[in-house]
Amino acid sequence: MRTFYIFKINNMFQTFYNDKSNILYKMFNEIYHSKSDELINNFRLFEQITIPFNKKIFNNYILLRHGNDLYYSRKDSIHTISSAYEISRLSVNTTHLKIKTNKNINSFIKDIMNTKEKVFVIDFKNKDYFWLNEINKETLV
Repeated sequence: MRTFYIFKINNMFQTFYNDKSNILYKMFNEIYHSKSDELINNFRLFEQITIPFNKKIFNNYILLRHGNDLYYSRKDSIHTISSAYEISRLSVNTTHLKIKTNKNINSFIKDIMNTKEKVFVIDFKNKDYFWLNEINKETLV
């Protein structure tokens, strides 16, 4: 299982770190692994880097995309796809999206790609990170 954290990045940071995603990852990694005495400063940094998600709009978007799917369910802001091919759970938060899945490219990642949002995706456990818009959608069949 992989866990992806998805962040909307503010325009200034997008422009500056578009070609320096490793530095952006290091900032998020420092925030993710911060100790309690560093929490306030790291939260301020997080607020500068990111833009909040509109939970209501995003929840409705996912519901419209999958509401009629047999393998889809929703409880509040947690969306689940559970089939023989894919097990994915999307948690929609104001600060970020979180996807736990058994697939690298899953239904929810494809949904986010369709929004055309420029988001930064991180899997902290596997030290993997990328700009979602850089994934070639045609190769995801």
